[in-house]
Amino acid sequence: MPALPDTTRGLDDYAASLCDLIESPLVRQITGGIHVNDALIQNAWAALPEEWTAWWASLPDHRLAQHHLIDSIDDYHASITPESDVGVPPESLTRWLEQLRAASLPRAQRAGPCIDLPPELTAQMNTKKIAEVSVAAAFIRDACAERNITHVIDIGSGQGYLSVTLAYLFPQLRVLAIDGSKSQVAASASFTETLGVPQYKLTHLVRYVDRKTPALAEEMAAWADGQKCILVGLHACGQLSEHMLRYFIQLPFIDSLAAVGCCYNHIVPRSPECPDGFPISARLRSRHVTLSATALMTGCQAPNNWERTDLSSPDSTFSNRRLYRAIFEKLLHDKRIDVSAKSRTPWGIRKGDTVSFAKFARRAMHSLGVDKEAVSDEELIEYDERYRHCKGQIAILWTLSVLCCKLVESVIALDRYCYLVEQGASEVDVVPIFDYRVSPRNLMMVARKEGV
Repeated sequence: MPALPDTTRGLDDYAASLCDLIESPLVRQITGGIHVNDALIQNAWAALPEEWTAWWASLPDHRLAQHHLIDSIDDYHASITPESDVGVPPESLTRWLEQLRAASLPRAQRAGPCIDLPPELTAQMNTKKIAEVSVAAAFIRDACAERNITHVIDIGSGQGYLSVTLAYLFPQLRVLAIDGSKSQVAASASFTETLGVPQYKLTHLVRYVDRKTPALAEEMAAWADGQKCILVGLHACGQLSEHMLRYFIQLPFIDSLAAVGCCYNHIVPRSPECPDGFPISARLRSRHVTLSATALMTGCQAPNNWERTDLSSPDSTFSNRRLYRAIFEKLLHDKRIDVSAKSRTPWGIRKGDTVSFAKFARRAMHSLGVDKEAVSDEELIEYDERYRHCKGQIAILWTLSVLCCKLVESVIALDRYCYLVEQGASEVDVVPIFDYRVSPRNLMMVARKEGV
């Protein structure tokens, strides 16, 4: 059973309250109902509670509002010194922010083992990866010892930091590292050879993992050779985590699971074309829970870990870019310029593009193949003057959109937890295994099987 917020009375109560909040009109609006790029088209500012927008508008700098919002969802918010110029926010905003924070799964790192990695392993790792592997390797070592497991299957192994560490440090373990990238596997194999790790200790497979890979299941079974295994993944991207859960349930030789997910924007929602998509649990499917593409991207954010803005310095070009994008979308809408058939991927903002809206718009039009004669220079200047006062509004709307990051991730973790329980797994848990301030994707799905 995962640690639940203090405000809930058991899993049923928590699941109901979390689903109610994620499905509420306000959360729906800010996590994709009105995308920040369409804020001026759909008048998103006016759709927010009036007493909130009035208070934000009264502040001398919109960045004060952003700081207040981000601080309010921090697990350590009680120790944060509030901005002196913020004043007293509306009571309804305070209640809503507290509800948002309280509904999210606790993220404080759970006490557990950690090992000191030797320099020959850490030479290729950054500080974040060292912190992650030090804890994950110790957790997996202890889980294997407790269940008498000698075989580890690392899915989405990447450059092999975890799999190489396990094979190098623990003589009793055999590791199968699987990844879909030839270059990543090649880097891992090279690293393995440099350390002198024999192939029988660490075997590499280049395989793309999806829900329709019976051949991979057979390869894993052949490698296991009758030995029970633990299935692990250190930041298995998007749907890869869901595929891992299904492998754990379906393959009898896999005894245990320890997987940390990430890149939720790559999760595929359930549809007729993808019946196995999110949500995967019967509990959340019965609630018809959905997460928009914007919400899934929100789940990848960690605003509490961002560098704090220096209010004495000018506002960043990032705020200009957000504002100009919203104005540009409004311009396209008003002029009935259809770019739906064109690529809407980022066109690579260059230095100088955010100096003025005119430069931004001309660059965007060129990249999207819009005839430069479709919009005059005078119109660009007019739109800039009409909407430049909305800069603070767009910045706050964007901050609101990422404010639900922990809430969205909690929904995803709850779905995966419920799926494992529904499928008969035992000792299912959601462990905040890493220090959130170092590695915000820190929720590890843990499960075991009875009688394996």
